[in-house]
This record gives sequence, structure tokens and C-alpha cells, in this order.
Amino acid sequence: MSAPSDAGPSEFAPAKINLTLRAGPPRHDGYHPLDSLVVFADWGDTVTAEPASGLSLSLTGQGAETLKDEPHNLVLKAAWALRAAVEKPELGARLTLDKRLPAAAGLGGGSADAAATLRLLNRLWDLGLDTRQLADIASAVGADVPACVHSRPLRMRGTGERIEPLIAWPDLPAVILHPGEALSTASVFRAYDETGPQALEPGGRAVAGTVDTAVALMAAGANDLEPPARRLVPVISDALHALEAVDGARIARMSGSGASCFSIFDDAAAATAAAGALDGARPGWRAQAVMLGGAA
Repeated sequence: MSAPSDAGPSEFAPAKINLTLRAGPPRHDGYHPLDSLVVFADWGDTVTAEPASGLSLSLTGQGAETLKDEPHNLVLKAAWALRAAVEKPELGARLTLDKRLPAAAGLGGGSADAAATLRLLNRLWDLGLDTRQLADIASAVGADVPACVHSRPLRMRGTGERIEPLIAWPDLPAVILHPGEALSTASVFRAYDETGPQALEPGGRAVAGTVDTAVALMAAGANDLEPPARRLVPVISDALHALEAVDGARIARMSGSGASCFSIFDDAAAATAAAGALDGARPGWRAQAVMLGGAA
């Protein structure tokens, strides 16, 4: 979704949730082949842009402090990639990232911010690129960015570049619980590689018209990165147990490379009650009731 702002046009950057995540052994280039069912939350960051002679980025929001020392934020990387792709180095914008999602949390925050920047600057600069073209450019920014350009229920394969929209996928009431610890994707994959991962088997089509069938598909799948992440950060296990124990929880999983976890509920009221019970239940725990589906 996008919305007007007094500071200029803006674009929502929704949290990315991996309902399932299978990973094969690393390729010769170090990337892992993936097969993941992905949805997006109605909770996330916001990128705002104003016309300017150059490219600049300002940070606001509760998560801004964690990014202040990052010299090449993915927002700027996406802007540079878009300018290069259309061969218009003179284009400029004054960008502002309002950071709400926790960093290094398995929620694809940086990728979502980059994707939102591509969508936003495509409008601001009147480039007329379609979603497929933006996703192609996004692949040069980061593996998860093409999926975040789409920001709708999808199956993501390859190293993230093969996108298959999920048809008739239901909205899923959920709670996202971040247990207060950051976890680097690289460290989780290193720990995963030590387990000797096997090649991915081709999966069937993912069709889910109801919450029940979506939960069944999740139960039949897995997040291959969850066991190594739990070994690295044991509080992930505590978060999963807490999510499983609240009234109305259907299934609980870790998202992405962690440390954020989530659980699915039958209705939004149950999710809201669960988030209220879990938020701040331990120091650093942050729980958010969300609707998982398409958010862009």
C-alpha cells in the first residue's frame, strides 16, 4: 500500500514472513537454493521521497538507531540500482526511512525497504516500469528483494529470483514475536551447512483457500533454518513455546533466519489477545498482532 505524506509520496515496506523455508546445500557461488512460501504483514516500515538534486537518506523511527552507522543502507543501494538500470544518473531524491521493524530479525526489513524504494522512485521519477521489471532490478540489490517487490502471497524458489504468486491464498491472523536478540543470516546458514543439507526435492503446487488448508501446508513443510538458529540463540525456543501455549494458536514457526517467530490464529481477536499477553512478557520481547497476506 502507499499513502500520501506531507513530506512527499510514501511507500509501505511490509514485514516478510516465511511460512515455510526449505534450503538446499550451497552452490559453487555460495548461495543456497530455496523453496519458501512467503506472505507479508500489515506491519512494517515506510519510505518517503521528495524531489532533490542528489540521493540522500534520513532515518527516523524506533529502529533508526540500529542503522545509523550503516553506510550503504539497502534503500540507497536500491535507488542507485534503479538509476543505473534506466541509465539516468541525474535522477535524485531525498529519501526518509521510518524504521519500525527490528533489524536482523528474520522479517526481511532491509529487503522490504529496498523494494518499497524501487516502487516509490518508479512513481516519483515517472519511469513507468512494471512489477516484473522492478523485480529484475531488485535481484541486483538482494536475494529477498524481488519477492518484496511483489509483496503478495508467493512461492519463492532459486536464490529468490523465481517468483510464483499464490492464488486464492487466505489472510492469516497472526502474532509476530521478536525475542529481543539479533541474529545474522550468515551465521545461521553457516550452522546449517554444518548439518550436511540435502538437495531440495521438487514440491507440488501450494493452494490454500482457507486458514485450515494454509496451516496444513505449513505443517507439511518446515523452516530448515530453525534448528540451527535455535542452537545459536536458545531464546528462540522459548519464544516458540510461548507462542504455542497461548489460547487459539494453531501453529508456531520461526520466520526466515530468525530470531522472530510467529503463530497463526483463527481470528484477529485471538491474535490481538495473544499479542497483549506476550508483549513484554520477558525483557526485550516484542509482540505484534498482524494480518498476513499481501500488503503492498
